[in-house]
Amino acid sequence: MIIYTIDLFDKQTEDLILEINIPKENLDPISKIMGWDEEDKMDFINGVAVFNVNKVQATSLGILFETIFDTDNYIIQMSASEDNDR
Repeated sequence: MIIYTIDLFDKQTEDLILEINIPKENLDPISKIMGWDEEDKMDFINGVAVFNVNKVQATSLGILFETIFDTDNYIIQMSASEDNDR
């Protein structure tokens, strides 16, 4: 099973600070926010891509997830990977 996350890394240390799970039903709106073409979307869905999130995208993702993503202090990425715990 593939899990989808928004990952926040400290810009100074590059340590992972926060990982937010993305429900699969949010992949279509996220695809639009990120401006992915069909190939990028399928790469992400299949767990073979990581995407950097810019300030405008972070603002839109914040609205979708009802939070604020601080792009001044954090590197924000969208990632997908195998959940090896299942």
